[in-house]
Amino acid sequence: MKKILILVFALYLVSCDSFLDVNQDPGRITEDQVTVQTLLPAAIRNTASAQFGASQYGVQYPQYLGGQAISQYTPYGFDQIWRPLYTDVIPSLQEIIERAEAQGAFNYSGVAKVLLAMNMMTATDIYGDVPYTQANQGTTNLYPCYDPMQEMYEVHIPNLINEAIEELQRPLPELPSLRNVSNDYIYGGNLANWLKAAYGVRARYHLHLAEKNPSLLANAVADAALSFTSNADDLQLTYTEDIQNPWFSFLGNAVNKIMQPSTFITNMMDGSAQYPGLDDPRLPFYMNSADPDNYIAVVPGQLVGDNPAVNVNLTADTWFSRNVAPLQMLTFAEIEFIKAEAQFDSNRGAAYDAYLNGIRASMAKVGVAESAINAYLSDPMIATGADNLELKDIMLQKYIALYLQIETWTDMRRYQYDTEVYPGLAQPILNQIPGSPWIQRSNIADDEPGTNTCLPEVPNQGIILWLFNN
Repeated sequence: MKKILILVFALYLVSCDSFLDVNQDPGRITEDQVTVQTLLPAAIRNTASAQFGASQYGVQYPQYLGGQAISQYTPYGFDQIWRPLYTDVIPSLQEIIERAEAQGAFNYSGVAKVLLAMNMMTATDIYGDVPYTQANQGTTNLYPCYDPMQEMYEVHIPNLINEAIEELQRPLPELPSLRNVSNDYIYGGNLANWLKAAYGVRARYHLHLAEKNPSLLANAVADAALSFTSNADDLQLTYTEDIQNPWFSFLGNAVNKIMQPSTFITNMMDGSAQYPGLDDPRLPFYMNSADPDNYIAVVPGQLVGDNPAVNVNLTADTWFSRNVAPLQMLTFAEIEFIKAEAQFDSNRGAAYDAYLNGIRASMAKVGVAESAINAYLSDPMIATGADNLELKDIMLQKYIALYLQIETWTDMRRYQYDTEVYPGLAQPILNQIPGSPWIQRSNIADDEPGTNTCLPEVPNQGIILWLFNN
């Protein structure tokens, strides 16, 4: 009897093992379900979230918005980009790259490298040194050390972009299911557009690095010429009523506006500052005013509510904060302004043409009528002619065109907030950094101290980063 019971028990264990072998949690993704096709849409959305996260509070530094203590240069660590970057963006993009390269799907790895290069350039421009080569190793390395900004710019970012450009032109994979890039929310699998985006990212990169090596301005021009040719090419994620633009959720549809447009951008566009008497037709697309004839904005360093007369806001009706608005990451307008700036000293005629093209692209993008575009472009303050074009003309118009994008903060730091380049720019009325310098970088992300033991030393946010320290 005892032997029979033992046999029955053994059979029971075997049957249980077999049962457990096939019993899988239907709510858990299996290994065969994780593919480059299923990873790409999340990687794209996570990238857009990270780019928005960089801008969400960071655009108070280039004075697009104001009203919070951050605008007074209180310690800020850009956690809104740090968290999605290291928990979602880098892991998903690196997983796509590894899987795609193993399968010969270089169309997918090329797309992923474009996005990764852009994300890492944004991150290093904000923080300086960032974890990269030791990042995304899970429990293998819980304390990743930071790669110096110089190495990011001289090694890692150019490697990613150059590989992306090469891989996007390689033959398509043999496996039919991989030949078309599916679930591509940006370009619908159009590799020609992704290649333009790759050249555009590299043009931005070369413009940045030209601060250290001016000969790279020619490279920026060459890459820009291979990049976007119209607004239809823009690298952007367009949202829907079901999946709403984050600016809509944050400020557009908000009852309490925790930030409002600043006087620097508002006065530039309403004819009261840099362009006296010239109304910019983009202004009502950018912000709403309780009095359309009188736009009163937040003075940088002022808190929301300090001045009850402030009457401008982002709303559900303004172009960038609509629920279905695109989240712009790299645009045709920016490419034209890269051409203009990079050729300012070498080919003033070409620079002037690109400057006008950038303004036209920016206005057309938000829906300004053709007649209003032509009227603005014909005003003597805008239509300077090539011989009278100044650097400030290019940079002020680029500033307007890149509204709410963190790239503008990089531009300002490249010129170290020079008021000959940005006339009328002034420090916030309250500056809490010792010595009252211009803001130069992010603080260490709030999640890092006490978690990571391999941190760089950053005395304060007034320390100039390697890229901008000439």
